[in-house]
Amino acid sequence: MVLNVPARGGWSSWTLARRLRVALVALSCLLVVAGLTLVVVLREADRALSEQSQRTFTARLSASQLLTALVDQETGLRGYALTGDQQFLEPYRQGLVNEQTARATLERVVPPNDAARLSLLTVDAAITAWRDQYATLRTDGGSSTGADNSIQFGRQLFDRVRQTNSDLDAQLALQLTSARNEADRDRHVVIVVLGLMAAVVFVAVVGLQRALKTTVLQPLDRLAAQVRVVSGGEHRAPIRPEGPPDIREMGEGVESMRVELVGVLAEVESQRRGIERKAAELARSNADLEQFAYVASHDLQEPLRKVASFCQLLEQRYHGQLDDRADQYIAFAVDGAKRMQLLITDLLTFSRVGRTSAGFASVDLAVTVAKAWDGLDDQVRASGALLEVDLAEEARHVHGDASLLQMLLTNLFGNAMKYRRDDLAPVVRVTSATEATTEDTTDAQMVRVEVADNGIGIPDEYAEKVFVIFQRLHGRDEYGGTGIGLALAKKVVEFHGGSIRVQPSALGGTSLSFTLPLEESSPHE
Repeated sequence: MVLNVPARGGWSSWTLARRLRVALVALSCLLVVAGLTLVVVLREADRALSEQSQRTFTARLSASQLLTALVDQETGLRGYALTGDQQFLEPYRQGLVNEQTARATLERVVPPNDAARLSLLTVDAAITAWRDQYATLRTDGGSSTGADNSIQFGRQLFDRVRQTNSDLDAQLALQLTSARNEADRDRHVVIVVLGLMAAVVFVAVVGLQRALKTTVLQPLDRLAAQVRVVSGGEHRAPIRPEGPPDIREMGEGVESMRVELVGVLAEVESQRRGIERKAAELARSNADLEQFAYVASHDLQEPLRKVASFCQLLEQRYHGQLDDRADQYIAFAVDGAKRMQLLITDLLTFSRVGRTSAGFASVDLAVTVAKAWDGLDDQVRASGALLEVDLAEEARHVHGDASLLQMLLTNLFGNAMKYRRDDLAPVVRVTSATEATTEDTTDAQMVRVEVADNGIGIPDEYAEKVFVIFQRLHGRDEYGGTGIGLALAKKVVEFHGGSIRVQPSALGGTSLSFTLPLEESSPHE
């Protein structure tokens, strides 16, 4: 089940990646435009200041050179007026050349529409008045009569030239100062714009942080809180996602997982209750069966003992007094009663295995092997059997029930001597080694015990059948027994958490290999 949140138009329908992309692109465009504007303004301001400075500097230099040329002319004319010597006119002539050069430069660097153009024209007018009213008359050979008055008049006219030239220089200096002021204003504007850009960046960062907090962090925190509620055990608490579409989509996925988990948990809980019911029923059934086997065995023992006893009395008292057939019938009855007693005893033993593991403790395999072998002393002497024991030191002590393990080994040793070859004395070899298993997904250190013999062996096709209760591979006339021995061995091994299998032996007979828990690990603790 997935919650389908209806799509909403506008900003709310934008994914987080799209929102961030648009915000970053807008901020980048704003910064690029502002940066380019600043670069253009600064370059224009610097260019204008550079041009104004270069032009004004050249104009002021040329104005100074113009005044110097005029001063040379005025000095030469004054010397000529006082002495009449033509040599004094040489500075005047050179001053004319310098004047023309400086005036040409001023004409070039002072544009027609410039404010200093009027001052330049005023300088030209003063120069023209000085030259027409004084300099030309002197250079044309005028007499020296009234020279003092003429020189004084010329000096007045030249002072006018000086004054207009000074006004021109002041006007140029004012223009340079104005250009510098404009450049300073442009720089202030740039500084202000930079400050505004910094403020915009700061506001954008703060806004982005708040946007991330409101559209990402807070929805994620609320989603995480809802997930924690669910993970804390409230599996039926719904998860309501919010925020940008991608976060809502993630929340919807979590809600879908929650709904699926609730269904799975409900199914698991139902199965668990069913298993518990079946386990309880199985436990009751097993208890009833064990109680039935125990009671039946005890209840059958008394009448069976009476049957066996009276059959034996009949055999003893009337042996030879009846015909051979009667003796044979009595022998059959006695044998059947004995076999029935043995079968009941084995069934009782089989039913008792696995009732409790309270007797589990550390068991020394070497001691248990020795006790089991000693318990078969009569069969050992009768068959001439030989026991070989090779137990690894680290695999010598296991965790289990000593009496059950002794019964297990007694069964295996008895089978090795029962199913022996006629031409060979029985040889039984017991070995052990540690191994690791991964049963039930938990690693447990186990001991593998192998009991091998040189007997008649067990065909591979009967490797599983021999562990089924009452299953026999030979008739009773060949080998005695009830057919419970290996079934009992399997039950003992599995009760200890191990497994048992049959395989060919290196001695030429059968090898029964089974696992038991090592001393420090127990499947029943």
